Amino acid sequence: LIPRPRAFDALKQEELDKIIFRWKAKFDLDLMEHAGPDDSKRRFVVSFYMSDSSVAVYEPPVSNSGFLGGKFLQRQRVRKHGTAKTESSYITHQDLLFDLPGSVWINGYPFVLLECDRFTLRYRNRGNIASLLSVDSIHWKIRGGLEDLQTLLFAFEDADEKKTGAVFLDVFVKVLKNCDLQVDEDEMLALVQHWDQKQDGTVAYKDFVEAIASLH
Repeated sequence: LIPRPRAFDALKQEELDKIIFRWKAKFDLDLMEHAGPDDSKRRFVVSFYMSDSSVAVYEPPVSNSGFLGGKFLQRQRVRKHGTAKTESSYITHQDLLFDLPGSVWINGYPFVLLECDRFTLRYRNRGNIASLLSVDSIHWKIRGGLEDLQTLLFAFEDADEKKTGAVFLDVFVKVLKNCDLQVDEDEMLALVQHWDQKQDGTVAYKDFVEAIASLH
């Protein structure tokens, strides 16, 4: 039997490539069995792609390090350290979104994740943001910024090319921005957290529009 490719992941690959978490990293020399004399100088950028749960590692060139830099790990799904090849156990974003600095094994190499970019930081702190922001107040803000809710619904339907009744998170954000609703980044993040109810990277936009329409 030939296993079928996961169609949903193929869709996420197409739509969600912009959702990427990034960290600056270095080798964890305490865990490396055969560290080279210059390995302490090497620095990396670790990227995790939510679209297909793949990981890529890039090594920027560092002066006087003796290494030219470039792709250290081609983008791919990475098995969790210590698992057998017969096991379907791969690194997920939850394996990387820990308090920094912290160590993680990627493709047989131990890395220390030193710091993350702003987007990743905001995602990690989403619980704090959600606790400070009322989703209802953001809904009211959107309601007040729209003269006609049908315009918002039509915008989502146009973006829903496959007519599934749902759009991916980057499309959801893009539609709201195109409607010029003056929703800031923290508010947008709170909306994404709230409306990605299945935690599959999609929003059922008709439910979203109906929630806005129900406000009086």
